[in-house]
Amino acid sequence: MHSAIEYFDAYPDTTIVFGESAFSQFEELVYRRHPDKVMIFTGKNSIHQHKGLEYFFRAFDYYEPLLERFSDIEPEPCTDTVNRMVAKLKEFNPDMVVAMGGGSIMDAAKAAWQVYQLEGSEIDEFFGLNILSSRQPDIELKRLICFPTTAGTGSEVTPYSNIVDHALGVKKLMVEVRSIPEFAFVCPELTLSSPESVVRATACDALAHLIEGFLNVGQDGNHPDANAWALKGIELIVKNLPRRLADLNDAVAAEALAAAATLGGMVIRYKSTGLPHLCSFSWFGKLEHGIAVSLLLPASWKYYLGNPAVAERTMQLQNIFPDAGSAGDIIIAYRKFLTQCGVPRALKYVEGFPEELLEKTASSAAQNKMKLDLAPQPVPVESSRRILSEILRETWNDTF
Repeated sequence: MHSAIEYFDAYPDTTIVFGESAFSQFEELVYRRHPDKVMIFTGKNSIHQHKGLEYFFRAFDYYEPLLERFSDIEPEPCTDTVNRMVAKLKEFNPDMVVAMGGGSIMDAAKAAWQVYQLEGSEIDEFFGLNILSSRQPDIELKRLICFPTTAGTGSEVTPYSNIVDHALGVKKLMVEVRSIPEFAFVCPELTLSSPESVVRATACDALAHLIEGFLNVGQDGNHPDANAWALKGIELIVKNLPRRLADLNDAVAAEALAAAATLGGMVIRYKSTGLPHLCSFSWFGKLEHGIAVSLLLPASWKYYLGNPAVAERTMQLQNIFPDAGSAGDIIIAYRKFLTQCGVPRALKYVEGFPEELLEKTASSAAQNKMKLDLAPQPVPVESSRRILSEILRETWNDTF
């Protein structure tokens, strides 16, 4: 854990406060800034299962700004929800905004806080890569303060907001470097109330972030420490997820998983995810995101091994999967780890998942040229539908 905290201290984009001192340091921040109006975004119900709100309000014991809470945010937030959040911000006009919750809450809050600060804007204008920065390079945005309550997305340190567009039936991605949260107060205690299914799915999401970023050899130059972050995070999850699933009250394992999730966010800030995340964009509401990407990774990884540099990079995981003698063996070891943690062996074993969605996924994902080009083994556009169909079919049948 010591090395993970050192990595947090060196992260250039977000001030990360990790551990028991998170809320006391938030209290110090409030005292220094003395905001007049504070808005907190939370989920509908899960926030009541831990002491996050109690700790949050305690920070204002000696000083009483106007406080407003918005909690009507669903697990897969959509554009309509973000628009309601923007309307609430316009009504309240806060000078500090806090998001306390899982990745969905933080994603929605990042999106809403951006749109609110650009008067007259609509959310549809910002989907894509750094749209705001390119259009208004001189604008100064206030940035979000985050308290993650699950150990998965790493949204507390990333520029990403995944928002559902129900009209199109897909998740759409907003990437804005100026939306990266200013502070991440990571208090592992807040994750202890998560049920087993959430612990499993969120940790699988974090593990996919770490492995996908680590394998993305084409982006090694984006940050010199990103691969070290990834290795540390992978190690923490492989050692601690089975332990946490065996005892949901294991605070040491919860601390390790919380650290790994934040490391995963740091990794994908600089090294993008690949085909598993691309293919899962249209699966919202059908399968937990973390389980989806973890299932898609083995077949995608097998495809990546066509790049010799990825095969070489894969072998650096031998210390974590020590019985693996080849790159292919490491993928098998990863898949066995998922099974040990209760992840289904194949997509066909996921109750209610429609097989007909595979072809639709291959067709829609093939249109994302940027993501295809950024994969560790790039996917030629002319062959993309065939390659993605093969990956999806192998994931369905567990034949990778």
